[in-house]
Amino acid sequence: MTLLAEYSIPAPLREWAEGAEVRTLPEVFRRSVARVGSRPYLGQKVDGVYRFQTYSEVQVKVHQLACALIELGLEPGDRVANFSNNRPEWPITDLGAVHAACVHVPMYSTLNPSDLGYILRDSGARIVIAATPEHLRKILAIEKECPQLEHVVAIDPAEGSCSKRLWSWRELLDLGAARLSEREPEMERRVAGLKAWDVCSLVYTSGTTGHPKGAMLMHGNFVSNASTLVPWIQATCEDVELSFLPLSHVFERIGYYVMTVAGGAIGYATSIDTVADDLLSLRPTIVPSVPRLFEKIHARVFQQAQGLKGAVLRWAVGVGKASREAALSGPVPLGLRAMQALAHKLVFGKIHARTGGRVRCFFSGGAPLRRDVGEFFLNAGFAIAEGYGLTETSPVLTVNPLCEPRIGTVGKVLPGVEVRIADDGEILARGPNIMLGYFNLPEATAEALEPDGWFHTGDVGRFDADDYLVITDRKKELLVLSNGKNVAPQPIEQQIKASPWIEQAVVVGDGRNFVAALVVPAFTRLEEWAGEQGLPGERASLVGEPRVRAHLFAEVQSACQDFSNYEKVKKIAVLSRELTMDQGELTPTLKVKRRVVDQHFRQEIEELYS
Repeated sequence: MTLLAEYSIPAPLREWAEGAEVRTLPEVFRRSVARVGSRPYLGQKVDGVYRFQTYSEVQVKVHQLACALIELGLEPGDRVANFSNNRPEWPITDLGAVHAACVHVPMYSTLNPSDLGYILRDSGARIVIAATPEHLRKILAIEKECPQLEHVVAIDPAEGSCSKRLWSWRELLDLGAARLSEREPEMERRVAGLKAWDVCSLVYTSGTTGHPKGAMLMHGNFVSNASTLVPWIQATCEDVELSFLPLSHVFERIGYYVMTVAGGAIGYATSIDTVADDLLSLRPTIVPSVPRLFEKIHARVFQQAQGLKGAVLRWAVGVGKASREAALSGPVPLGLRAMQALAHKLVFGKIHARTGGRVRCFFSGGAPLRRDVGEFFLNAGFAIAEGYGLTETSPVLTVNPLCEPRIGTVGKVLPGVEVRIADDGEILARGPNIMLGYFNLPEATAEALEPDGWFHTGDVGRFDADDYLVITDRKKELLVLSNGKNVAPQPIEQQIKASPWIEQAVVVGDGRNFVAALVVPAFTRLEEWAGEQGLPGERASLVGEPRVRAHLFAEVQSACQDFSNYEKVKKIAVLSRELTMDQGELTPTLKVKRRVVDQHFRQEIEELYS
């Protein structure tokens, strides 16, 4: 394939492929169709009820799409861009593209036209699929700036003026159906010719700095990772996953591949705002998420439990903790089991019911999970496992075993993957799941990948005595104070956010003489308190109140008491709004883009040091 011209095949991937039963994504999908073809696969809400397409029904559309791409003249290695929210058409596009031996280029559904145009041009995509009229509008705004782009496809009915060939999704599938008998033999030749080291996707890193880079991920990267995870998390064809994180991010994407390998079903949330209702409608067994969801559930439970309810909640949490610790050394005593049953009836059963009542495991990734939040879910009787990985590692490097999760770590290294700690503390990884390199960026590739296959993650960490990996910070995000001291901001931010009064926190101080922080209050709680204090209710006025700042600063000081003196936050600025993806301040997995935050709140930061 054309994308392999300047790259050698990674040795770990070649070694894995020699012993693997299935090596490419079409092989994975076809094996599941043959095994569980009549079972539900992809679902979405229709008139308030989840409706599913079976594996066999999806295969028909995959073949139609692949044949349509071939009919349009796309060759092996050509790029198919996908600008879509989570919906069944997303994996159909993914599978259709690879069945035509093309390269899938997913793009975050919230991209602005400028970033959208950059990725379309950089990837050289010949066709782009738009999900909604809003997605199509953004594409039409920049399509003339993308000379290599030939076709635009609209999934939802939409109109617009386009200099390229504009198709509807239905028209494209109909084209494939009409040309199926003629083009299917070519599709089969392409599928049969695929290798584990063929590039199947360009995934542009959301990144916290600079332009996104297109990670070249190969069939074997995803297949090796998904195949290893299926037994690790004990996934079966009986499992149902709720999907609401962006499929354009590899954390959610590997969940879809895991379900495909296992023969399970995937239900797509209507939107991020409907997750609470979708949990009740779908009643999933597996829920991957970023920590923010778990933090919100945790905060809501404790905010609603005041007085006697609060006392009962704290008692139940204590019982859950005692039961969990007792189970590690043998059978739980009868009396403790009785209290555990009562705690479930009074408290935890209600939380389980709100998640649909069938969740057997939550998976957390994309950002650090607070210890108190993770332990709460374990004490409440949920299995919650935090993992770790990057776009470039397809993505999972480590994950906590469901039987022995250790909160505060990101788990143990997956079988077949190697992880070591460099002399400067950076985490390095090698294995069949490591990317081929960055598209069109040989210098960046050489910087990230050593000749012997070790990938530089940019994260700093250590292994504990039992080989669980602990992430301590991002190597490039270390703050260097003017006195030469290095400060890791993430642990400080995590402690600050543990306060029920603070929703978000960003530690600043690079090049300065002390550490400060931007904090976003938990406004619902703060506004209730302000009303009791007779303070104004408007946010803009509230955050400027000396009593509010003093109250929040006391919370920050309490959170920082165990840090070294030079790491402690000396001043805070209280922000009147949350940091958001729409403003470009957060990545789709809710990591802080520090450079953007520094720009947007430059005045507030300067005032801290004036």
